[in-house]
Amino acid sequence: MARGLRSGSSGSAQIALGGILSALCWLFLILAGVMPTGRFFLLTLASLVIVVAYLELGQRGAFLVYLVTSVLAMIWPGIFSGVLFALCFGLLPQLIVFLRARISMFITRLVTHILMSAMALVALFIIGIDRFAFKRIESSTLVIVVLVMVTLQLFLFVYHYVLKVFEQFYLDRIAPWLRRRS
Repeated sequence: MARGLRSGSSGSAQIALGGILSALCWLFLILAGVMPTGRFFLLTLASLVIVVAYLELGQRGAFLVYLVTSVLAMIWPGIFSGVLFALCFGLLPQLIVFLRARISMFITRLVTHILMSAMALVALFIIGIDRFAFKRIESSTLVIVVLVMVTLQLFLFVYHYVLKVFEQFYLDRIAPWLRRRS
């Protein structure tokens, strides 16, 4: 599925593209850390940068962009955005693209939902449940976890569609334009 840069591209062009994509992804994570609203939208945009890295640099290049961005996100903007990206939003596109090429779409969705639910639980307990709850609302931890898990399942259904549309748009419109310009 990964088309990558033209076969004649040098290693330095791939390194430069990886650096640019890492910086763009980190910028989205910084904005997610400082903006008062739209954090999850910006984290989703950062995950779409990982898809571009997969399409242009292949699986290894996408993993390196993810790894560099995760380390930078832990440094700044902080633990909240860093952990959410490292455990959820950064792994999700890689997992979907990796599994989609190997198994059926139904099994891909099932595995994605199970693994991302587990990763979301880990992220909840690393970050702390209180960061997701409003200070004024008295509710139990179980209620918060159930609400987060239901919201996650809805998000994953929408994300699969967004990823498919974005990937097709990138391959049909953006990638040919980039190849023409270089």
